[in-house]
Amino acid sequence: YGRAEIDQDKCVSCGQCLVSCPFSAIVDKGQIFQTIMALKSETPVYAILAPAIAGQFPGMENSKIRGAFQALGFTDVREVAIGADLCTVEEAKDFLEEVPEKLPFMATSCCPSWSMMAKKLFPERANCISMAMTPMVLTARLIKKEKPNARICFIGPCAAKKLEASRRSVRSEVDFVLTFEELMGLFEAKAVNFADLPDNPEDAFNSASADARGFAASGGVAQAVVNAIKKMDPDREVKVMSAQGLADCKKMMMMAKAGKYNGYLLEGMGCPGGCIGGAGTIADPVRTAAVLNKYVKDAEFTDPEQSAFMSNIHMLKDDPNFEV
Repeated sequence: YGRAEIDQDKCVSCGQCLVSCPFSAIVDKGQIFQTIMALKSETPVYAILAPAIAGQFPGMENSKIRGAFQALGFTDVREVAIGADLCTVEEAKDFLEEVPEKLPFMATSCCPSWSMMAKKLFPERANCISMAMTPMVLTARLIKKEKPNARICFIGPCAAKKLEASRRSVRSEVDFVLTFEELMGLFEAKAVNFADLPDNPEDAFNSASADARGFAASGGVAQAVVNAIKKMDPDREVKVMSAQGLADCKKMMMMAKAGKYNGYLLEGMGCPGGCIGGAGTIADPVRTAAVLNKYVKDAEFTDPEQSAFMSNIHMLKDDPNFEV
């Protein structure tokens, strides 16, 4: 019929087509209705927020976030950077154990679009993508261990997280995924005025490290992992290569396949600039990057190993109720 079609064999759900189409002819499947029905039920619903939320909603300061989400009906809210701390330590340990003895290089696993593209186009190097669970999955599992009956809604800039949450290969424990754009629709429908919300410093996020919050920008994941490696093995030299945007990610993997990055830690981000440039964002990435830097500096600690949740990592990995 003369219509363009998405090649599902190649699509990695990055969502960049959504924001690139000049006619807005491409849309993704939302879960707003399902989320609202859960919020109206008796079941507790927890929102877990990607660190890229910094700067997305002017007027909603860190100390107002909990109040804003409770105004929508959420029971409570957590920062996904908690899971990023656990992911950082896991990837650092994996790198030290496997590169170069078992693997020529190791690539980070946090961006589902990047890791899916790498595995599809370079199946012979799929084992070089870290098997560490993503921050979203780790954070959701932490809540489900504490509150098994709760529903979890991940909110972030990423369209690909909708696919990750539905994968059968990894039981994500995430029930709903909303983008920042969809979240803004909820705030507007509920007439939530950020200026009217109480400013409660005790409600401010303070459970994650500065390195974990830096996951939202390109280069942040690799830097966090390198910092963790240096603490575990100060003498270990770690070479890093980062790529943002799937075209550059593909080039990076081609070079790695050719042996140009043996011994390296590779970081791939499907969106330009990293998560702050995701398809579901509503703020200018340049401005978001500046606000994110402040959010990172405001963290109460820098070392992921200082996380109060670090002791849970083995429980989450070894529990037979969680399929990996």
